[in-house]
Amino acid sequence: MVSPADITVRHFSTFPHGGAAMAAQRLHVGLIKFGLSSRFMYHRDEAPDDRSTIENLHQLSFNQKAHLKTDEGHRLDWLLFRVARIKEKQIHRLYRRHLAERPPGFETYAMARLPYPTPLSFPAGSSKSQIIHLHWISFFLDYPSFFESIPDHTPIVWTLHDTNAFTGGCHFVSGCDRFQAGCGSCPQIQRPGPNDVSRDSFLAKQAALKNKNLHVVSPSNWLMELAKRSSIWPANTQFSKIHYGMDLEKFRPLDRTATRRALGLPIDKQLIAFGAADLMNERKGIRLLALAMAQVERSHPNQIECLVFGEGDPEFLSQLPTIHSMGFVDDARRLNQIYSAANMVVVPSLEDNQPQTGLEAMACGTPVVAFITGGIPEFVRHEQTGLLARPSDPADLAKQITRLVNDSDLQQRLGHAARKMMETEFEVQTQAWQHLKLYRNILSSTAAAKPSNPQETFHRQQRTA
Repeated sequence: MVSPADITVRHFSTFPHGGAAMAAQRLHVGLIKFGLSSRFMYHRDEAPDDRSTIENLHQLSFNQKAHLKTDEGHRLDWLLFRVARIKEKQIHRLYRRHLAERPPGFETYAMARLPYPTPLSFPAGSSKSQIIHLHWISFFLDYPSFFESIPDHTPIVWTLHDTNAFTGGCHFVSGCDRFQAGCGSCPQIQRPGPNDVSRDSFLAKQAALKNKNLHVVSPSNWLMELAKRSSIWPANTQFSKIHYGMDLEKFRPLDRTATRRALGLPIDKQLIAFGAADLMNERKGIRLLALAMAQVERSHPNQIECLVFGEGDPEFLSQLPTIHSMGFVDDARRLNQIYSAANMVVVPSLEDNQPQTGLEAMACGTPVVAFITGGIPEFVRHEQTGLLARPSDPADLAKQITRLVNDSDLQQRLGHAARKMMETEFEVQTQAWQHLKLYRNILSSTAAAKPSNPQETFHRQQRTA
């Protein structure tokens, strides 16, 4: 059996902040505690709070612009430069035609090909078994150059946080099934057609992943079943479900009265919390929440107030009852206070995987009300750890919120059960242990497939340099 000390894992994430990145970082820290050599590398945005084990790729593996420099004395370099410029023009043309004019509020959409190459360099002479672990990598990696630089025998573990990895660009499919056959005529872009940006990206991903030693991890059954339907994966792709892991020391129940005083919130009101990184994202459901809260307020005048956190100021906020806006919050300590101060957290997503807001709230012993959609029912279990409403039905959402407003015993019971579930199923070291077992199985099953030619990696990197 491979010892944890003999395993090196390199995690890749576009950002150091946000729900997917925080989930990835918790896994990274958990693996270090088991003795693995784990490195977390990101590309964009400001530095995270903890710089000790989290590194910016601008300072590590490659310099993107350097790959486009030429030596006029070498015709090959000149030709490579010309090819890169042609590719860059193609990519910008696709962006301008299909993505540049998308209206605000639309879901994020990410292309597979980027104007700059991002090949990965492998340290020479390492005796450790190396695993590449991908997370949310949109706007970060150029698929053709990145995957071409990875030897086919090297294990790649890819944790899905949404659908982008197996579609032509969308991060949530919204009922569309075109990804099963290669995309094209995408409903989420401007001027769709058979050979639009979704088709281009799908084919680029499919070609880049061909023959790779790929292992897909999904936090939810819902997302895993969607992923399995995609034709993007190589034939030998393996799928596993591993829940997100939560740091149950950072997110834990706090005294409600004390946290409300600390945050300057009223003591005598029912506080209903809602949060999202991007409040303007229509998929997060704030419009339906506003409709539901209007009904709840009419039946409970002067009894309820809203606690909102996230970036953006959608017009629907003005339709909510008295609002306490906390702004964008990415500090775990403050989030812990917000969740503990609330009587309940509402997650009205129209489609979602396992939103961190819901998991963090439940770790704090606060019950969650949500729609029956995506992977949410896998942890918000109706009348066990929370309450569920019919999808996209504000009247039923209002009904479930009202049940909790009217029943403090139900609030307490569901909140207590939610915390117990998190301790049993979603603790970060449990998640890290499951990943360690997965890594060992992967390394054991692929050891025989490692190429006998020790210069394979060198030649592959030369082709992509």
